[in-house]
Amino acid sequence: MPRWLLTLAMLFAVVLPANAQTAEEVTVEAVQYGIGDAARAGDWAGIQVNVLDSAPEQRDILLRVAVRDADGDRANYDRVVTSNPGVEQSFWLYARMPFGSEGEPPPVLVFEAIETDGGRVRAGRLLGRYDPRIGSTKQVIEPSLSIIAVVGPYAAGLDLYNFRIGNISALPFGHELTRVVTGRTIPLLPDHWQGLTAVDALVWAESTTSNTEPSALTPERARAIRTWVERGGHLIVILPPAGDPWFGAAHPLSDLLPKIQRPRRLDGVDLETLRPLLAESIETPLPRNAVIQAFVPAPGAAPDEARPVLTTPEGDCIVIQRLVGSGAVTVVGLDLSAGPLRRYNLPDAEAFWHRVLGRRADIKRPEEFTQQEKSDASSRTQVDFDHDISSQIDSTGRAVQGILYGLVVFITYWLVAGPLGFMLLKKRNLQHHAWVGFVACTAVFTALAWAGATALRPGRVEVTHLTLLESVHGQPISRARTWASVMLPDYGESKVSVEAADTPTGRSSDLLAPWNPPGVTGLVSGFPDNTGYSINARFPSTLTVPSRATVKQFRVDFGGQAAWSGITLLRDPARTDDPEIVIDGLSLSGTIVHDLPGALENVRVIVCQGQTPLRSPGAAMTGLSPTRTLVFASRFQDGRWQPGEPFDLSTVVNAASIQDALRGDYFRGAVRDGINALSINPTTGRPLTDRLLAARFISMFAPPNYNDDRDMVANRQARRFSTHGWDLGRWLTTPCVIVAGFLQIDARDASPEAIPFPLYVNDRAAPAHGLTMVTWIYPLPPSPPAWPSTPASRGPQSTEQTPDAP
Repeated sequence: MPRWLLTLAMLFAVVLPANAQTAEEVTVEAVQYGIGDAARAGDWAGIQVNVLDSAPEQRDILLRVAVRDADGDRANYDRVVTSNPGVEQSFWLYARMPFGSEGEPPPVLVFEAIETDGGRVRAGRLLGRYDPRIGSTKQVIEPSLSIIAVVGPYAAGLDLYNFRIGNISALPFGHELTRVVTGRTIPLLPDHWQGLTAVDALVWAESTTSNTEPSALTPERARAIRTWVERGGHLIVILPPAGDPWFGAAHPLSDLLPKIQRPRRLDGVDLETLRPLLAESIETPLPRNAVIQAFVPAPGAAPDEARPVLTTPEGDCIVIQRLVGSGAVTVVGLDLSAGPLRRYNLPDAEAFWHRVLGRRADIKRPEEFTQQEKSDASSRTQVDFDHDISSQIDSTGRAVQGILYGLVVFITYWLVAGPLGFMLLKKRNLQHHAWVGFVACTAVFTALAWAGATALRPGRVEVTHLTLLESVHGQPISRARTWASVMLPDYGESKVSVEAADTPTGRSSDLLAPWNPPGVTGLVSGFPDNTGYSINARFPSTLTVPSRATVKQFRVDFGGQAAWSGITLLRDPARTDDPEIVIDGLSLSGTIVHDLPGALENVRVIVCQGQTPLRSPGAAMTGLSPTRTLVFASRFQDGRWQPGEPFDLSTVVNAASIQDALRGDYFRGAVRDGINALSINPTTGRPLTDRLLAARFISMFAPPNYNDDRDMVANRQARRFSTHGWDLGRWLTTPCVIVAGFLQIDARDASPEAIPFPLYVNDRAAPAHGLTMVTWIYPLPPSPPAWPSTPASRGPQSTEQTPDAP
């Protein structure tokens, strides 16, 4: 045998077994990518993995999910854990799935954890790997879908929100399609709140088994749910007919529940009396011997701690809500997972869930669609509302200056060192010095190019941002979502953080992640010197990122006390009682003021009187709005609401403005504000400010009207990508006043105070400028929808006697 062949055989004999052994030291398998395998592109996702280490003793291992950012760098979302050899362990990792990753979930890697001299941990040998693209059906779902997660095996009537025609990602007679994920148990819930950020609502439909009762929640999972609710999440608890694991036993979420007396059990209830809430068809049988739970606010409960949402015809409250920060906890006294209801796929989403979630669409069952309707629904014009956020934060001015300067220098150099210079030399009979002139020109223009590059090089850190800021009157917590382009003028590494230098690092619940706009991924763009950087997967509030004297884009999710004081009620010095906003019919009274760092523009006042009356039995909603809400445009002297300027709300609502609002029909007309997804120039059309406001009401948009091309909706399908979790539809299930406006701070006025929650670069608050959408919500006294005055017609009765029959 030739010597080279023998050497090669020996090399393979040594190397291949070593690599195979290394790869098998730790077995890792992903249980779920996102809650219920519903990781959405563009948003945070929790990745639950099972790990089995074959090492002879305990050791620290590093779990990693690596994705490419917009610069092509590897964002390594890391978590260090201690393995227990021979015992399968479950861990959660968290990462932001970039846009463009649909269908391609990133692999999970396991490394040996090596501690460095600075106390940090780096990845050593590769010990194991899980690749979801091999032998797995796990995918990252489309960025336009919303998500509802259900604890328990049954969807409780929610599943029709997930029905589509063909491959069209839209409700056939609505807009946003919802991925409804059932079968969740407590062990399958994330232990940090970023694992829930993609979820619009968490419906706790089963709570009587050992892995679903709330007392089984770990402190980490309870804290995750609490933080998620405070920052806009909606927890919906469906009480079981027997036993009371929510109000009758201690558990970590007790203080989040509505402040009520012990629920009152009502036996032998004929659900025919509740038909308008449960079924649109008069033919659907309903149980006649059901159990429901009625709620009464506890003595001393504040209005926001116990808000009735739905009642029986006799006035017993059966759905009650508590406001928590920007979110809510809703308790339902009907066992919606009971066998008799489940058998007929009840409750109808349009009859019940629209009024709890705050949604609007004509929800049809699959067998109810005609062939023409299926054909119509399979051809939609998609209009986008928030796809071009990057155009608002791109720092292109200095780059354009550099390109123009370089172009001018090059053209001038080519002319002077080339034909123009030679002509001048020839005119003076000095063409024999052409090479000397060429070298001199090269030196001069090299110096000019260097001087220009130095002059145009960014000299300081600067943040260009677009921020959504939301505050609820009476709640101590505000929330914000910021998209930011951060100019990092140095080469090497820069530390970007949401925490000040004197704040203990590593336990903040704020989220900082690299961001890429829809349609841009690190696979098709980036720098040639790509590198990797580590992100704490559980506490990603501080990042150390590569810097190249250019911008890097981030998404930040804040919560807590904002640096801005915001909008408040104006107190009358002559009165001793607390100021308030009062609604009487459509008459509005109350004065508000703001102390923001600039004037608000494009101010809108949204007045919700509550829900529309319940329909008579057998009268379908057919896409009608479940809310009585009008949107008013405010009128200030110069079109701007200045800081300290009193805003008398009674001037907004009058006979003329009401007629204008009714004619405008905002939730129908706003559909036209979106930009056609097939448009050649996607930045044309309505201003981003109009589209951002509309994006927050997509859940309440009027359904399509396929039979009329002149209709304001026609066949349009409204989509959003980056503003999930910020929909305001839920607020329109109870009376409230919403004030929204936009504050623009220009680059010349940049300062660390020009952003509601500051960003820190290398431990210094960074000067910022940009656009902030300010939203202030004032809850009015609750007013559940009225029942129809005509007596209920009795439909067919179910023979089921037990509401929880299988």
